[in-house]
Amino acid sequence: MAMKIAITTAMIEPGRWHSRCPSLPGCRVVGRSRAEVARKINLALRGYLASLDVAVPLEVHLVPLPV
Repeated sequence: MAMKIAITTAMIEPGRWHSRCPSLPGCRVVGRSRAEVARKINLALRGYLASLDVAVPLEVHLVPLPV
């Protein structure tokens, strides 16, 4: 069973994107494209959960929330 984690992603200015996970304080990333922040937030979420000793499944589905 895959874990579903809600995130928000938005362009904060041309060529600069921001993504965060509201349920995990401090778990946020910035990047130059939507694809870059999707990759970075996936890594950030895995690291965040690993630091809490939460087993992370091989497949993580990011569920975007409206901004």
